[in-house]
Amino acid sequence: MRRATGILLLFGAAPLLVAQEQRKSAEAIPLFEKAYQRDPSDYANGYNLALAYLQSGNTAKSRKVLAALSSRADKAELHNLLADVEEAEGHVDEAARQYEIAARMDPSEKNLLDLGSDLDLHRGFEPALKVFEFGVERYPQSAKLRVGLGVAHYSLGQYDAAVESLCQAVDLDPGDIKALDFLGKMYDVSPQYADEVTKRLARFVQIYPRSSAANYYYALSLRKRARPSESNGAEQFLLRAVALKPDFADAHFELGMLYEERSQNSEAVREYELATKLRSDFAKAHYHLARLYRKAGREALARKEFRAFEALRAKP
Repeated sequence: MRRATGILLLFGAAPLLVAQEQRKSAEAIPLFEKAYQRDPSDYANGYNLALAYLQSGNTAKSRKVLAALSSRADKAELHNLLADVEEAEGHVDEAARQYEIAARMDPSEKNLLDLGSDLDLHRGFEPALKVFEFGVERYPQSAKLRVGLGVAHYSLGQYDAAVESLCQAVDLDPGDIKALDFLGKMYDVSPQYADEVTKRLARFVQIYPRSSAANYYYALSLRKRARPSESNGAEQFLLRAVALKPDFADAHFELGMLYEERSQNSEAVREYELATKLRSDFAKAHYHLARLYRKAGREALARKEFRAFEALRAKP
């Protein structure tokens, strides 16, 4: 079976993907259980059973099988899977200990990735950075470890290093959507690498023309560099983003900003209204909408939007 649990700590998983993993695991469990009852010493089957239990949410049974396996063989992958169990149960300290044991026993790409991402989540960015630096040195062709390194740099405020690492990750694996997603979110943090980011986001759009996120992030990188009079390129990709994903509130807001800069106020109002309808807590959209309402003499609507903005800004 395909391992998914540990790597989700760093890269996340869409709810649909998690549901699919859970369903597949639940369907496989009866087969693994029968084989396990016939021969509990079959290591591969026992491991798959423990993994299936975990992925289906039954951590107690997964732990029991892992304990039986560990009594016969002390292996790094068992510590790594046990760490996933501990993490799923909220035992943060024990999960960290098990990830570290696994990585020390076998500093594989996966074990280092899981340890580094766990440190990023719970322990501190500097220890995570050291793990990812070691990992990249050991596995220089690993795009995933370079993404982890970039995230650790970003978390420490080392933005140039973060973007450089993510650009390297994208170059190693241009199809890695997560690497490009992180890069897109960092499009404006490193002036030194701004052009490099834009080039890679442009390639992302070429590879995934029907990705709303790809079109959105590329548009943002174009808007960062273009004067208002040169914003047609950004508009094209923002329009494509909302066509692909009509409920993309951030893309509607950016369209509103673009139109407001051009003094196309009616178009800007339309986009800001859509953004606030899609996300009632979108404070910036409420603020810009209020300004344009006031500018158009629609005072009652302006006051309403200013009140919404102030209420959201007052929230802790």
